[in-house]
Amino acid sequence: MIVKRRGGMTEFIPSPQEKREGLVRDHSFNLIENLHHRLSRLEEELGLPLDEAEACTAFLDKMKQDETLNKEIHTSLITGSSPDS
Repeated sequence: MIVKRRGGMTEFIPSPQEKREGLVRDHSFNLIENLHHRLSRLEEELGLPLDEAEACTAFLDKMKQDETLNKEIHTSLITGSSPDS
């Protein structure tokens, strides 16, 4: 973290490495999902069993649901409303 102080103000600037780590973290789920779809397509074309691909699909769907719920909870904590409304 790069810290700049000017006239009583402190500015925190992420380093290039921190920016890169944040970028990878923000897009990692989409990358994993993309790889999963490509591998599933290959497995299907090669006639391999799709049990593991279906389990991975279910797991990724559960992760999406959990992420949506976490965002709703976060928003409700900020706004002071219940997550269901």
